[in-house]
Amino acid sequence: MIRKNISLYDEDVKRIERIVEKHGGNLIAAIREIIEFTHSMQRKFGSLEEATRVERRIKGICIPNMMLNWFLRYTNACLPDEIAIGSLEEIHALESVSDLADIADIGFAVDIQVDADDDRDPKEATIQVSGERMQAEFVAKLAACFLAENKGLVVEDVARRATSITVKLKGSGERGSEANYKMMRESLITHFGERHVMMQEILQKPKFWNSIVNATTDWDDVQRHKYPRIYR
Repeated sequence: MIRKNISLYDEDVKRIERIVEKHGGNLIAAIREIIEFTHSMQRKFGSLEEATRVERRIKGICIPNMMLNWFLRYTNACLPDEIAIGSLEEIHALESVSDLADIADIGFAVDIQVDADDDRDPKEATIQVSGERMQAEFVAKLAACFLAENKGLVVEDVARRATSITVKLKGSGERGSEANYKMMRESLITHFGERHVMMQEILQKPKFWNSIVNATTDWDDVQRHKYPRIYR
């Protein structure tokens, strides 16, 4: 047994107070439990840093890749609500442009590179996301929406390639003004929200639009072809 003297600050003692109470005030037993827990995390994840990244991911929802692809396909060309974009900061503190690269830690199979003329108050920024096609598109859309809504940037151009997507944004007009907000939203809809307005209308009046589709479609013939298992 090795005996060593250690010094703890009051704040450190407060952090482990519950563990010490669990062991009836035995500080040594509490430290042994902390060491065992740390060792198990290192053995399971390889390092405490990786364990921290995993912990960040599970603050969100973990779903199978097939379900994720289903979600991405049906939300394609639709913009997330502004409140939903703000919820990204529940997992990562997004204070600067470079912080957007941490979105990949949520669990997407992508790499993100974000460049800007100013990390905290950019006038120009470029986002490049590479990796799985649908996930890259989704992450690029999230990053563009965040920069538009929080930094007042307007999407100028989007270049889509087989394995990557590049988004260029630029400041336009007075940040926070009505004119700037309108330009920002229109640029997002143009480049990422082709179905956004349509889906908002459908979500508000689902019964009406269902009746329109059913009235203008030969339902039996169409569905018999698309979903043969229903008509066996």
